[in-house]
Amino acid sequence: MRTQPSFDFSAPNSKTSPSSRCTKIKQICKNQLRFIGPGLVASVAYCDPGNWATDLGAGSSHGYAHLFVILSASVMASVLQVLATRLGYITGKDLAQHCRERFYDRPKRKLLWRWGVLYPLYFLCEGGIIFTDLAELLGSAIALHMLFPRLPLFVGVLLTSMDVFVVLAFFSSYPDVSNKHRKSMHFFEVFVAFLIFIVVIFFIILLVSVKPEWGKTFEGFVPNRRMIVNGGLYVSVSLIGATVMPHSIFLGSKVAIPERLRAIPVHPGKTLPENSQSLHLDEMDKDLVTGHFSSINKAPDIESRCELDACNLEATVVSVKRTKTHLAHASFDIIASLLTLALPVNASILIVASATFYYGSDPGVKKNESLDLQSAYELLGSQVGPMAGYLFAIALLIAGQAASITVTLAGQIVSEGFLEWRTRPVIRRLVTRMIGIVPSAAVAGAAGLQGVDHLLVGSQVGLSLVLPFVLAPLIIFTSDPEIMRVKSHKTELVRIEPAQIRPHLEVPEELVHYQATNKKNMKKEAHTSAIGPTVSFANGRMMKVITWLIFALCSVSNIYAIVQLSQGQQ
Repeated sequence: MRTQPSFDFSAPNSKTSPSSRCTKIKQICKNQLRFIGPGLVASVAYCDPGNWATDLGAGSSHGYAHLFVILSASVMASVLQVLATRLGYITGKDLAQHCRERFYDRPKRKLLWRWGVLYPLYFLCEGGIIFTDLAELLGSAIALHMLFPRLPLFVGVLLTSMDVFVVLAFFSSYPDVSNKHRKSMHFFEVFVAFLIFIVVIFFIILLVSVKPEWGKTFEGFVPNRRMIVNGGLYVSVSLIGATVMPHSIFLGSKVAIPERLRAIPVHPGKTLPENSQSLHLDEMDKDLVTGHFSSINKAPDIESRCELDACNLEATVVSVKRTKTHLAHASFDIIASLLTLALPVNASILIVASATFYYGSDPGVKKNESLDLQSAYELLGSQVGPMAGYLFAIALLIAGQAASITVTLAGQIVSEGFLEWRTRPVIRRLVTRMIGIVPSAAVAGAAGLQGVDHLLVGSQVGLSLVLPFVLAPLIIFTSDPEIMRVKSHKTELVRIEPAQIRPHLEVPEELVHYQATNKKNMKKEAHTSAIGPTVSFANGRMMKVITWLIFALCSVSNIYAIVQLSQGQQ
């Protein structure tokens, strides 16, 4: 029996609704505050320098025509981020882990699935990470050149590549899904929120300064012919690639895993209800939480090897209702953050470019010419004032550095999930940055600012080419009822999240051997012993249609972009 879930924002674990509507609203808002963070992190990924370059190019060459594309891409991004959030929380695994689980150990033709599907998919996703990191690197270098004109551009490239030693020294544990680093996780999210709000404030000031024609501006949010003629379709593809970020989908599926509602602790030594079922625990883990082992194969007693107090084995029991409440709050956070932060920033960049360049009063400026980052800085300084130029440069630098953090985290998630390659974030960042430094420094030294800007826009087109290969697994997994389901009993206990054992403890060797040799058998027993109705959180029919239409749109746009590039047209 499978039932479709319904969402409610009511307070979890309350048998009766509050008598007062105000009390209920207050509780909903209080719960929502616990979910502020993942949406802000996702918003940073959608405000990177690659977006700036494509938004400026679209606004300067086609006016406000592509505002509708930015709006549509932001809505698509919200839908995809919500799917990533649902996948991470329901299954307890990120998108990269699901790809490995699905394609690495197939029953038949293992090598064909690994080398024909899994590893090519990994290299494509890794290419998307490199394209994104390239954009952050170049954008930050251009911002430094704006603020310090005597600084050579290739030196700026080298300087921005060193930010890894400063940033990751403080945030190397994010996104850790254990309770141990929960405070660090929230501090990181507050730090990211601070950066994105600075960018938003700066663009509010810029919008007031450039004084756009708001009538024409709002007309740009309506579909129009100028979006696709005279090179407009190529720009639209670039905007989609810049707005819908593949690496943010991987990151979103990871940061959705931690439980953010108030925990219901199950302390060691206390037995769980007999009819409780675990979504992410096998029988071994469940016995660890309760403080004892089952008699299967006479497993060794862990209590004689380490104290329960030191093992930190408290758990969080998650019910079906709690899962629905969590997903509702998390989805609202994602949608609200992207549509109130990322969308206004991207739209503001295009509006500023249109008002000062396409509709500008400068007689020396020609329409239908693409505006790069450096030209935008100079034009703002000459037409609006020096302060506007400095605000633009500082906002670009902050956006580049903030987005650079998310790329590092996403790269870590991709490599760990696909290959189970676990390395320190600093090492990971150095490898990625070394790959990006070579073409960046070469282009900066040989072609200058114009070449760097073309490389920025090209990186966004490259991202749009990678995007369908990220969307397909996401849609397939979130539409699979075998993956997106939980089993419940009358008590609705469906999931138990144990805290991790502290790293300084030594795990008995026989325990490790016991887990390794009995893992498959225990998973099979846990699955077959589950009784009760299945609650499906898989995509419904309408959501499947919407997501596959998004996939088709991205694929068709990419085919057109490839044809345009092969013909030397932009």
